[in-house]
Amino acid sequence: MLVKQIRSSTTFAVIVVCVAVFTDIFLYGLVVPMLPFALAERVGLTDADIQRWNSILLASYGASIMLGSLLFGWMGDRTRTKQLPFLLGVGVMGGATLLFSLTSSLTLILLARILQGCSTAIVFTIGFSLMLDTVGEQYIGRAIGFTSMSLSVGLFAGPIVGGLLYDLAGYFAVFVPAFVLVVLEFVLRVLLITPSHEIDVKQDLSDEEGRPLMSDVAGTPITGSPRKPALLYLICMPRFLVAMVGMFMLNSFMTALEAVLPVYLPEVFPYRSTDIAIVFLSNTLPMICSPLGGFVVDRLGPFWPEILGFALITPSLMLLSLILEPTEVMSVLLRLFLFLFGCGVSLAMPAMMTEITLAKDDMEKGRPGIFGDGGASSQAYGLSNAAFAAGTLVGPLYAGYIREALSWATMAISLGTFSALMMILAISFTPMKRSSATARSNSQII
Repeated sequence: MLVKQIRSSTTFAVIVVCVAVFTDIFLYGLVVPMLPFALAERVGLTDADIQRWNSILLASYGASIMLGSLLFGWMGDRTRTKQLPFLLGVGVMGGATLLFSLTSSLTLILLARILQGCSTAIVFTIGFSLMLDTVGEQYIGRAIGFTSMSLSVGLFAGPIVGGLLYDLAGYFAVFVPAFVLVVLEFVLRVLLITPSHEIDVKQDLSDEEGRPLMSDVAGTPITGSPRKPALLYLICMPRFLVAMVGMFMLNSFMTALEAVLPVYLPEVFPYRSTDIAIVFLSNTLPMICSPLGGFVVDRLGPFWPEILGFALITPSLMLLSLILEPTEVMSVLLRLFLFLFGCGVSLAMPAMMTEITLAKDDMEKGRPGIFGDGGASSQAYGLSNAAFAAGTLVGPLYAGYIREALSWATMAISLGTFSALMMILAISFTPMKRSSATARSNSQII
């Protein structure tokens, strides 16, 4: 009985999702610092083609997340339990990792990257929805803070481990920790006991007992199926759209740097794969503090963490335009600017992800039952994850193209300008004050 309680507990659900997020992002980042070298040495690409294909491989990962998020988000709200599709993600992740490790074909490497994106889509839609099914609204920020921390640790550990192993032991050694994590993640997902929608529906009906069954008046419940798909209701809400744009922007910035830095830095500094991995430590290390950002979000609401986050991101990106010479001062400034960028992300990301949930919940409270019996939790995170993934698609292509066609400085300044525009959108559409429902019990912890 005790074991079953642990397996179905909120804490265990958060742990499993955090490990899932870490594993997927770790496997994604594992090949980032060594991919340009592998494309040259293993696939045989010329120097002129490496930047283009490095960006394409990162972008294809984002495109598969974007499309997969919509599919798995829809699936997650229509299945009795999320256990089966959540387990499916492990199989996809394992297959992608095996394919990536064995092939030297550019086409199959591209296919492996697409499969990795599908696995990540499952984690960030069904996994997040599953976790939030067991977490109270007053704890959303902290739960998301821990998952953001897992994402950040994966971003930090993946390039570090991948770069070191590639330099020390070669290509195949890079994938040994990947397979260990796949096995661990499979065991955890099998052990997890997930809630079913049937139970949730009964609870929702008991909470709404005695209310009139009308459909068109704000604040009254709507029974049965929604009149329109839940996705249409969500994307017609400006507040929800701005949160989606924020997720898109954040990941565009992160993946832009991941695509360009491994190629640009060796042109300026005498860096190898390990050196590039250490540079990535500068911006991923502060992201480990995301739970602290989530705590602030639970206390103050998403508004102020969003604004402060983008206020740090904007100048840090613009100032990267100064990194042009291989001097010691430039090396120190590079790490300082990336560190400030990471601090901004650790504040803005938990705030944006929490705002996704709060915007959806506020719409449902205003018109109970608008999303039908299954709700729209998975679909809300499917949309936000699609926007996040679109950043993986756009960021590398945009940054790679602008750097090659114009200059490094133009690329950095333009990214900072987009961050400033996002800050204006957040000020305009994100509520400054928390709702009373969100503010309840804010002195408690998970």
